[in-house]
Amino acid sequence: MQTTEVLSWKSLYCPRYSIEELRKSAKTKRVTQRKRSSGPVCRLCLREPGDPEKLGEFLQKDNLSVHYFCLILSSKLLQRGQSNRGFHGFLPEDIRKEAARASRKICFVCKRKGAAINCQKDQCVRNFHLPCGLERGCLSQFFGEYKSFCGKHRPTQNIQRRNVGEESCILCCEDLSQISTENIQSPCCSQTIYHRKCIQKYAHTSAKHFFKCPQCNNRDEFPQEMLRMGIHIPDRDAAWELEPGAFSELYQRYQHCDAPICLYERGRDSSEEEGKWRIILCATCGSHGTHRNCSSLRSNCKKWECTECAPAARAIECTLEDSGDIPCCSSTCLSRGHFYRDTRLEENPGPSWTSWPGSSLLENPESSGPRSHSWESKGVTVSKSCKKSE
Repeated sequence: MQTTEVLSWKSLYCPRYSIEELRKSAKTKRVTQRKRSSGPVCRLCLREPGDPEKLGEFLQKDNLSVHYFCLILSSKLLQRGQSNRGFHGFLPEDIRKEAARASRKICFVCKRKGAAINCQKDQCVRNFHLPCGLERGCLSQFFGEYKSFCGKHRPTQNIQRRNVGEESCILCCEDLSQISTENIQSPCCSQTIYHRKCIQKYAHTSAKHFFKCPQCNNRDEFPQEMLRMGIHIPDRDAAWELEPGAFSELYQRYQHCDAPICLYERGRDSSEEEGKWRIILCATCGSHGTHRNCSSLRSNCKKWECTECAPAARAIECTLEDSGDIPCCSSTCLSRGHFYRDTRLEENPGPSWTSWPGSSLLENPESSGPRSHSWESKGVTVSKSCKKSE
């Protein structure tokens, strides 16, 4: 009702006001009369937590609440502490001083005080709250000096559209709107245009180490252009790596006996920590196992190869034996369809690589002639099978 009275008064006594000015006045009146939140609000923008993708994480400590993006984008706020002090290095006393400074600045969008961000274009005097700036097309860069610009002075792209209304964003598969600040063009795939909100969501999910062009996998030009256009790329692990139990399957050890005949009375899925009923996994694939006793392995044998990996491993070792240049550290033996290999060389490996003569050949290979070594003179021996003697 109050807005309606203002409009009627201007329309009767101030005919020089245009319809557009009256609409702006009504909008400003409604923003000014916005109700204050009963919960915690950001000290630098006076807003509630909001969307983390737009305002960053909402931080609370020592009766002080701030958005992370408001911290790093405030024009006069310095990061004087270590990363483990205050709010990521921003000290509480500095935040209060910045809030006091911003209390004298009026936001050009909502006309309220507390605007901590100002346009970095020379001779531009516009100040704004971060949420208000996002609503009015302002842009902030999350690198270097963390500059912010109003909608008039923000960085732009020369987006050329061939068939307006027929193209779609490849991330969400929805139609692209008319040429606007809500669209971003790829620098490496010039005909590809994305929604800004889609690219921002993709950046927050993939983070710094996995962020790349969705089409050509460009990791150089694409991230740099997205940073210039105000996309925030967090410096952390990808979202899928931060989920609880994301790699829990990798810590599960295969525990099943795959021998043709399992001799353990408790069954194939049972085993013991040591002894003849311990399950030994395939040394090549790790996806098959056997009890020591079920495959007649010695008590000190730690390696075994399944029927699927044994032929390939034996072919490789036989090839190495025939070449005469590289020693074969174990002989092969097939029994009951299984392949066994001894590990006594691991317990007594002989001379180390660095103690062998000619180690400088690795450092400067071009300065040496043909390399031919007698492997037997180096203490390397061929082992025997670890199969039990019956």
